[in-house]
Amino acid sequence: MRKTFALLTALLVPTLAHAVEQGGLQKQKASIDQTIEKPVEGEFPTVVLPESSTGIRLSSSDINRISCPTDIREVLTSTEKGVTIKITGKDAFVKFKVIKKGDKFSYSSTPTELYVVCGDKVFSMVAFPQRVPSQTIRLTSGQEKKIKENLSLYAGLPFEKKVLKAIREVYTENIPDSYSINKKEKRFFTFREILLTLKRTVDIEGEGLRIKEYEASLRGETPEFKMNEKMFLRTALVENPIAVSLERHVLRAGDTSRVFVVEQRAEKQGVHRLTGDLPVMDQPTQSLTVNKSGNPKESSENRTESDLQEADDEK
Repeated sequence: MRKTFALLTALLVPTLAHAVEQGGLQKQKASIDQTIEKPVEGEFPTVVLPESSTGIRLSSSDINRISCPTDIREVLTSTEKGVTIKITGKDAFVKFKVIKKGDKFSYSSTPTELYVVCGDKVFSMVAFPQRVPSQTIRLTSGQEKKIKENLSLYAGLPFEKKVLKAIREVYTENIPDSYSINKKEKRFFTFREILLTLKRTVDIEGEGLRIKEYEASLRGETPEFKMNEKMFLRTALVENPIAVSLERHVLRAGDTSRVFVVEQRAEKQGVHRLTGDLPVMDQPTQSLTVNKSGNPKESSENRTESDLQEADDEK
């Protein structure tokens, strides 16, 4: 009896192992299927952002178009899924393989991953082929979304308060994700007494505002220097200036000061004009000034160095 039981157990072990393996494969397949979540009918997007993987609908019978603002460098997909892709400049054309069986045609219904290298961004998509007409998918860097968010943030505010809000958010590092930040640094030798370093540029698309943040420090043997807002209204530092805010007015040895220069971007130039001085910021060491009559005349204390000195530093 014991031998019979042992024999049955030995015979059942492979069967049980196979069942466990099959169960594991089924669970794995289910988890894979769950990662490719099919959007609800009517909710398939036609505009795709680069932030995350997006489910899109493509025609399983006709040629589909994927359009990019810049040249498409590459499109990657699984070769075994029978997808033909041709890249022409800013467009990629996608066609699913159709199999003819007798008098009938078999169209693909298998979700297919697509990775499109558009400019310096990679767009990840999961394409769901369906019996629909040819589809056009547009790839965007997200600027339209940023514009909409910025317009919402500044809705209902007078222009002066918009400028104050923008400076305060940059000063306190409370910068919304919808702002575009460029941290490329550049040094300016516009003044003999101080060195200016452009630390970053913050663009607020949709509102036409750009904030240039400079860092000011003493140069050479200068023991102390008093700054004012109007001295920064120079074409070398700002275009179409709106306001200037200083973290501190007096620089002494070892000190640095953050300087915020606000200008109007091209899309909003000529739309808004400030009619008076902006109110003082909450911080007692900060103030704002407005460019009312263009760049001020250069005084003896704000003399510029030769262009050769700036060129040598750039080297």
